[in-house]
Amino acid sequence: MFDLLGIASLSFLAALSGAVVPGPVFALVVSESLRSGKIAGPLIALGHFLIEWFIILMVFLGLGPLLETEYAKIGVSCVGGALLMFMGIRLAKIALHLKIDENSFSKPNESKRISQNLVASGFLSSCSNPHIFLWWLTMGIPMIMSSISIAGAMGFASFLIGHVAADLSWFSFVSYSIHKGRRVLKRKAVQAILFISSAFLVAFSIYLIIFAINLIYSLICS
Repeated sequence: MFDLLGIASLSFLAALSGAVVPGPVFALVVSESLRSGKIAGPLIALGHFLIEWFIILMVFLGLGPLLETEYAKIGVSCVGGALLMFMGIRLAKIALHLKIDENSFSKPNESKRISQNLVASGFLSSCSNPHIFLWWLTMGIPMIMSSISIAGAMGFASFLIGHVAADLSWFSFVSYSIHKGRRVLKRKAVQAILFISSAFLVAFSIYLIIFAINLIYSLICS
């Protein structure tokens, strides 16, 4: 019992240390919480979980080394850079034409279409970040293997519970805080936050593209 609690606690802290570092998912949670309300955080986290479960499945199928290749990093960086650039520009356009509707603040739109868009956004923003793949290959997967060696299938389940709890609690907290705070924000303040989030996404997309170019250059020169 104590082994399982220890595994879950360690997994929670490891995941939380990564989640609190600002990245594309964090920027997306902030911007979408202003537009869709407190439900944005959990739904974006769900999309984030989908790519993580896909990575775990690939590793267990023996495809982990494929994710470590330079070609995989180049592919993820190029596609991810393009996706984040699109998201950033789209968010800037939304901020530019933003209209404050007080009714939407008290009753955020939680329709099926909005929910699906938020899950998809969480999935795409996570896919676009090669550092998520690197985190799982260097820290996440070794922790899973250690958990399995300690407590078998229950250890694996404890690791997943701790990891999911960390991401879900953090992004839900951020989303809830933004949702409550937006009631007192003026239109220009909301626009400023959206523009900052947009700029972050665009800057990160440029970083990914430069990262991919450097990898391509190193392959050509090697």
